[in-house]
Amino acid sequence: MTAMKENILIVEDEFIVANDLRLKLAKAGYQICGIAPSVEEAKKIIEKSLPTWVLLDIFLQDGSMGTDLAPILTEKNIGFIYISANTNQSVLESAKATQPYGFLVKPFREKDLLIMLDIARQKHQSNLDLFAQRELIWKKQLEVIIISETEANNKIIQLPGFFQSFIPFDFMRICFRAKGNSKSKSHNFIRTGFDEYELLDDRELHSRISFSTSESGIRIRDAQHDSNFYLNEINFKRSLMDDIWEKRLSSSYNLNSKLNFHVPIEKSGPVEISFYSKRPDGYSKTQLSLLERTKSSFAQLFEKTLISPPVVPAVRQSQTAGIVSGQIMSGHTGIKKFDGIIGKSPALLEVLDKIEIVAPSGTLVLITGESGTGKERVAQCIHKLSPRKNKPLIIVNCAALPLDLVESELFGHEKGAFTGAFEKRIGKFEQADGSTIFLDEIGELPLSAQVKLLRVLQEMEFERVGSSKTTKINVRVLAATNRNLEKEVSEGRFRLDLYYRLNVFPIEVPPLRKRLQDIPLLAEYFMQKFTERMGRQKHNISKDALDSLQSYDWPGNIREMEHLIERSILDNSGTEITSIRLPAVRLNSLPIDPPALKISKLKTLDENEAEHIIHVLKAVQGRVAGAGGAAEILGLPAGTLYSRMKKLGIKKEFDTDN
Repeated sequence: MTAMKENILIVEDEFIVANDLRLKLAKAGYQICGIAPSVEEAKKIIEKSLPTWVLLDIFLQDGSMGTDLAPILTEKNIGFIYISANTNQSVLESAKATQPYGFLVKPFREKDLLIMLDIARQKHQSNLDLFAQRELIWKKQLEVIIISETEANNKIIQLPGFFQSFIPFDFMRICFRAKGNSKSKSHNFIRTGFDEYELLDDRELHSRISFSTSESGIRIRDAQHDSNFYLNEINFKRSLMDDIWEKRLSSSYNLNSKLNFHVPIEKSGPVEISFYSKRPDGYSKTQLSLLERTKSSFAQLFEKTLISPPVVPAVRQSQTAGIVSGQIMSGHTGIKKFDGIIGKSPALLEVLDKIEIVAPSGTLVLITGESGTGKERVAQCIHKLSPRKNKPLIIVNCAALPLDLVESELFGHEKGAFTGAFEKRIGKFEQADGSTIFLDEIGELPLSAQVKLLRVLQEMEFERVGSSKTTKINVRVLAATNRNLEKEVSEGRFRLDLYYRLNVFPIEVPPLRKRLQDIPLLAEYFMQKFTERMGRQKHNISKDALDSLQSYDWPGNIREMEHLIERSILDNSGTEITSIRLPAVRLNSLPIDPPALKISKLKTLDENEAEHIIHVLKAVQGRVAGAGGAAEILGLPAGTLYSRMKKLGIKKEFDTDN
C-alpha cells in the first residue's frame, strides 16, 4: 500500500488509543497534525491546520459527541472516519446519518486501519470526480441556454430543470428587481413532478398562500437582497419571524430550508434567485460556492433576458408553447426516462434525482429498501441512462446462489476445477465486462464470497476457480439489499470494509406507505398494463376503492399492489373497480408488541404468491399455457409457471390443458 503524505487529526480522549493510532499512521507515512480529546479542541486544530482526514471517536469523556463535529467537517470538505467501541444499531444509524467515509470498531488491527483509510480516500475521490463531472456538464448547459436564440420567456422556462440537478428545490423564485420605483417582476416555480413545474405570477401565488396586497409593505427584509446565504432547519424557521410573506409561503408548501443567490446586473437592478426545500438540511456551502463561481455567466444570461423581459402568461397558452394552465410540462420525459417507476411524491422524486445524478458516471451505487419497493427497477434505470446502456445489464440474485457454487457463479471456473466441472464456465463478472453488473440481495452473500468480492471491487480483477491466471475487467457495479447492512455489520454477518466499499453512492427506495400520494398513479398504470395484457376494456377505479388502497400499510409494497390490482381486474366483470379485497390484517392495526396469534395471520411472500397464482388459475379454468392461459396473464413462460406451481405446492388439478 502506498503511503500518502496527508494530514490526519485524531479526535480521541483515551491517550493510549490515540498514541497507538499516531504511531501506526506515522509508520505508514501519514502526517499527524494533532490529537484532540474533545470536539472544542478539535475545532481549534481544524482552524489552524486544516487536516485532510479526521479519525473521530463518537463518545468523548467530556460529554461531547464526535458526531457534532461532522457538519463542520462536511462544510470544509474534510473526510472523516469514526472509531468507536460501540457497535449497536442505534449508534451505527446515528453515525450513518452524518455520512462518514468509514467506521472502525475498537479494537482493530493496523491493517484494518490502513485499508479503511484507503477505501475512504477512494470514496472521497470518487465523490469529487462525480461532482467535477457534473459541474462541467452543468456549466456547458448554462452556456447553451445563454447563447441560444430562443426568446427570453423560453430561457427562463429552462432554468428550473437546469437548477434542479445541482440545487434541488420544491419552490424557486426568480425576481428581477428594478431600480428606482419601477415594479419588480417575479417568476415562481413549484415542483409538481420530475422535470415538471408549475409557473405562477405573484398574484396567483399570493392567492394560494393567502397573502393580501395590504400586507405587501412588509414583504421581504431589504438587508438580504444583496447577499448570498443559505439557512437550514432552525435558522430558517427563526428567519420567518421577520417576514410574513415567507412565513405564509413556507407554511403553505411545508418548506424547511432556503438558499438565496444575488446576481448584480450593471444596466438594471439585481436578479435574486431563491431556492426553498422541504428538506431540513436542503442546502450547503458547496451549492452556494458553485453559484458564486458562475455568477458572471448568470449575469450574462439575465442581461440578455432583460433586453426583452419575460412575461408570465396571463392567459392559458397551447401545450406547444410548453405551458398549460400555468404549468411547465415535461412532455412525460420523466416517465420515458424512468421506465416503470411511477409517481410524483417528494420521497420518489428524491430517488429519481439521485438516479439522474449518478447514472452517467461509473460510480458504484448501493440501493436499499424493503422487499417489493422496486430496487431492481432503479438499477435498470441507472444502467439505461449510463454510457454502458448498449450492453446488457447482468443481474445476479445473490440469495439464489448455491452456497458451494457462489464463487463459480460470480467469477467462473476452469474445466475440472471441482467435481462436476465438466467444462469451462464464464462467471457473471466476466460476462459484464464493459457493462454493468447488478448484485441483488448483496446482504445474502456468505462471508467467504464477501472477501473475494472486496478484492474485485478494489482491483477490478479475479481468478476463475481452478485457475491461477488473473482476469482484468471493466465493470460498473450496482448492488441492492433489503437488509439493514449496518445491523448485519454489527452482528458480524457482513464485512465492514465491504459495506463502505459498496456504500459510495447510496439510494434508499422508500416503502409505498411513505408515498401514498402515488397510489392513484400506480393504480392507473397497473390497470392499463393488465387490461391491455388480458385484452380487456380499459378500467376505472372509484374514489372509495382508492381511499381503501391509501389506508392500507402495504407490507409487500409495489409488488403487492401490482398483484392486488391484477386480481381486482380478474374479479371485476365491469369496467370500474368499486371495491378492493384487501388482506384482513393491517400493520397499523397491530399493537406495538402483537400477540403471536395475530402475527401468524400475516402471510409470507410465498403464500401471497401461491394465493395469487391459484386465483388466476381459477379465473382461466385451470389453463396454464397457450393464449389466454395463466402463464400469459402472469407474464411468465409456461415452464416457469409449472416450476413455481411445483415449488409452492399448487396441485395439478388446476391444470386442465392436457
